[in-house]
Amino acid sequence: MAISRWQIPVNDRQVEVLPGGHLVAVVAGVVIVVAHREGGAPTVDSASRRTLVTLSGLVREAAGQQGRGIGRVIARLATGWLMGLAENSVEFGVISPADTGIAVFLHGGVTAVLSWGGRSEVLRGRDAGFTVDRVVAPMPEVGVGILVDGSGREALPERGIHALEAGTVSGSGAVVWFGGASDPAAAPRIHSELLPAQHRDAKSGGVPTDHELAIDGDETAASIPVSREVQLSQPIAASPSGVLVKGFKCARHHLNDPRVSFCAVCGIRMDQLTCVLTDGIRPPLGLLLLDDGNQFVLDNDCVLGREPEHSDAVRLRGARPIRIEDRSGGMSRAHAEIRLIDWDVTVVDGGSTNGTHIRLPGAVEWTRAVPGHPVKLPPGAQVSLGGRLISFDSQHGQVQAR
Repeated sequence: MAISRWQIPVNDRQVEVLPGGHLVAVVAGVVIVVAHREGGAPTVDSASRRTLVTLSGLVREAAGQQGRGIGRVIARLATGWLMGLAENSVEFGVISPADTGIAVFLHGGVTAVLSWGGRSEVLRGRDAGFTVDRVVAPMPEVGVGILVDGSGREALPERGIHALEAGTVSGSGAVVWFGGASDPAAAPRIHSELLPAQHRDAKSGGVPTDHELAIDGDETAASIPVSREVQLSQPIAASPSGVLVKGFKCARHHLNDPRVSFCAVCGIRMDQLTCVLTDGIRPPLGLLLLDDGNQFVLDNDCVLGREPEHSDAVRLRGARPIRIEDRSGGMSRAHAEIRLIDWDVTVVDGGSTNGTHIRLPGAVEWTRAVPGHPVKLPPGAQVSLGGRLISFDSQHGQVQAR
């Protein structure tokens, strides 16, 4: 069985940082690029630094859970964190190993370029409704890059000689090169051995934390500290005009479905003293995961189809249109509606020509929905529209029902 090159020693690949003023880090072998949108250079108080701190913690958490092939775990943790942000203004990209290739996760104005030598593929975070979450297999033979604001780029830049082994530096992006023209072993390297021993972090495998990282022997080159202290229990926010529902609040004031025993946000037990029905703004109920890696947060009703913006649900009820391309020709203009009813996510066929088919978790057979009749979707359910496949995932599926 072929093994991912990410499982071979790090010298077999070269992580090159491209010049720029954003943040680039290598944590536990995972490459992270975070956009810095504030004026001036990043500081310890910058939003970009706080984003990097959180993502670094998620990577270490995923590495502790999975070891190799951690890409899917990172995507799940990052998605849950993003859904909990009160103001979702962060922009970042992550390249990590997956069981069968590499995992690419993008959010916001970040672009990934993958090169197999004879061909390239470009993934753009801004083209997705929420995030781009792709496992790319086979692995690109030449390399894969993540660049902030790389919307016009269609190919990787010319390969340089520098290599980042671990830590955090400024840059506009990073390219992970596999084999090819440059010899990674001969490349000038940026790594924790350049630091005094008191600045090395034994628990993170030598990943520097809370220090200034030396670049090519220049100990004055500044880096943004990476802390292991990550706060993940942020409340899931909804707009002030969101839907009021009745639910239970945990001890940290997160509103929950009254049918659950543990908070879907922070995971603490719903103590009997907190189990008083309270009116509150309903948090997002999960994600729609398209088969091309795009994701959409379910914080409102939405209409799926090839021209959903013309449907009555969009024009009269304020549902969100989600346009889905379908080369099979089997998708209707307003094929189906995702309707949020209290704490439940349902799908309603809009009278489509070819029907809406649902497969529940663990089921083998598909069931065709009756037009106009809502069908409840549990986490893990799949919906087939024309030639496209959509999955429903939710943090509420991680909790135990009462």
